[in-house]
Amino acid sequence: ERQHPAPYSFQDISHLITFFTKRGMRVLDPFGGVGSTAKACELEGRFCTSIELQGKWSNLAVERLDTEVALGSSAKHEFTIGDTRTALKGLEDSFFDFILTSPPYWSILNKKADYKVKKERLSNNLATNYSHDENDLANIECYDVFLKTLVDDVFLECGRVLKPKKYMCLVDSDFRNKSEFISFHSDLIQALNRKETKDNHIISLQGVKVLLQNHKSLLP
Repeated sequence: ERQHPAPYSFQDISHLITFFTKRGMRVLDPFGGVGSTAKACELEGRFCTSIELQGKWSNLAVERLDTEVALGSSAKHEFTIGDTRTALKGLEDSFFDFILTSPPYWSILNKKADYKVKKERLSNNLATNYSHDENDLANIECYDVFLKTLVDDVFLECGRVLKPKKYMCLVDSDFRNKSEFISFHSDLIQALNRKETKDNHIISLQGVKVLLQNHKSLLP
């Protein structure tokens, strides 16, 4: 898990999965990373479809399940390597019971000037950003373009493949870009709320849940 520059806790994800789904249901993660959603699904008896641009992270997710849960457990789930914008178009309408993901936080990992953190990760041969791939949404320079791409090309497609009256949870974090504070969670809400999917359903905000992570400072 630590090899990925921005993992999230599978325990937190397990709480969401067990709240919004029942055993045997299908969960989609369009930004699969190192498989926190897949691991939570395996432990809770759900089936995960994970889409990840970088083969490095997707392969690590498979290895993680087979090592941390049980050998061969990854075979119960689907791991797709490729651009999620393309992969989502190949999925059928109203197929998934729940969508849960943590989208890239813009290009903040490329801009972050925390020299101490970068030095520590580099000294342990750990990545400091998602990738240098031009198809990686985190490498879009303009924040407004990034936000529009995330909503129009990813989350509206997610809405299409989600069953009606089901839920999509987006785990994100606000951040600073130099001296500017970016309220990413509220920007994403405003950009996505009340949007219509291609199969004529409306995405509507149902609530916000704050996750307290022990390794991060709690700020107002």
